[in-house]
Amino acid sequence: MRADTFAKLVTLETLIDAEVGYWLQHHPASMDRYREALVARVSDLLDEIDRLDEVAAARIYDALVDFLAELPEDDEGVVEAAVRFKRAVDKLIDRAMEPRDLDDASTWAVVLDGMLDELAYEYPRAVRTGGGEADPRACIRARELARAARDAGERMIAARRTDARTMLRDDLDRLVLAVEHRRLSAAEAEPLIRAPQRIARRLRPSGLGRVGAAVVGQLLRRRSKGPKIP
Repeated sequence: MRADTFAKLVTLETLIDAEVGYWLQHHPASMDRYREALVARVSDLLDEIDRLDEVAAARIYDALVDFLAELPEDDEGVVEAAVRFKRAVDKLIDRAMEPRDLDDASTWAVVLDGMLDELAYEYPRAVRTGGGEADPRACIRARELARAARDAGERMIAARRTDARTMLRDDLDRLVLAVEHRRLSAAEAEPLIRAPQRIARRLRPSGLGRVGAAVVGQLLRRRSKGPKIP
């Protein structure tokens, strides 16, 4: 599985966590409308996963359908359905990702970059201007995305002791505090989102690097299959 696909799966799981949190805190009156809004929010993400990896997309789609079909209208049942969905995501990742890739800083750089993009999309809905009420669902999504971004940043730092580790931690802590407590405008929050994103993008795997790794892999496979000299 490519790092881009893995990043989309982690983001999808984060959004589902947020949706479950919204249900538990606000208990929306209509389960049908709740499901419809959830699907509308993650549909583009599912399409992106499908473009990257059709097999992963099919499996995560099945897991999501099961999650939505199993949703009852009580807290305990919603929690159990969410746990089953999360274990399905874990199983998919365990099958498709090499352990070395999960320990690679560049993998988590991709996750962090994508998570911050989602936060930049979601945050303006969480702090509506012009006297409009903030969307509580968007507020919970923004908080979950900010926390997940900080977790991804910690994984990236743990995998690679970069000179920027203190700066990245500082940037992500500022971001989480801003999203959870400061209620900055979207314009004020954007620089806080982009600062850690610049660090993440420097550590993303380059296209040239991926091509080089593929060429080396082909050469090694050819050598292993070559004729043996007696």
